[in-house]
Amino acid sequence: MPTGSAPHLPLIKLHLADHLTYLRANHLLRQYGVTIQQALIIQYLAWHADHSINQKNIELYLGISNPSVTSLMKTMVAKNLIRRLPDRTDARSYLLCLTAQGQKLQADIQRAFEQLTFEVNAGLTEEEQAQFNALLDKITHNLTAVLR
Repeated sequence: MPTGSAPHLPLIKLHLADHLTYLRANHLLRQYGVTIQQALIIQYLAWHADHSINQKNIELYLGISNPSVTSLMKTMVAKNLIRRLPDRTDARSYLLCLTAQGQKLQADIQRAFEQLTFEVNAGLTEEEQAQFNALLDKITHNLTAVLR
């Protein structure tokens, strides 16, 4: 690495923290037979149970491609975690909802996410946790603005 200041170092640190969070989440979720992406879909569907959610919503939420989401959906249908129902307003689309098994698993996922949050926040004061969340919100806002 070149000597002197490295203004991009925070980006590397952010990437490393994201990567480690992803790995830890998958480790915690392995006992339930789901990946972090599958768990995020289950959480999203649970949070939006009173809305019509289709595959495009999941693509936007996770920021991944249609083929990737299609593969995730097929796996989750096979695991009996979600159902795909025809969308009455768009014959090309399916609405997604949790099965009873997916709803039951959602509580386990919530506990795993709480454990991960506890681990991420270990050693941080309440003020630092609030600052961390505020900074993440600002970063998300900044990047969302330039991606539009």
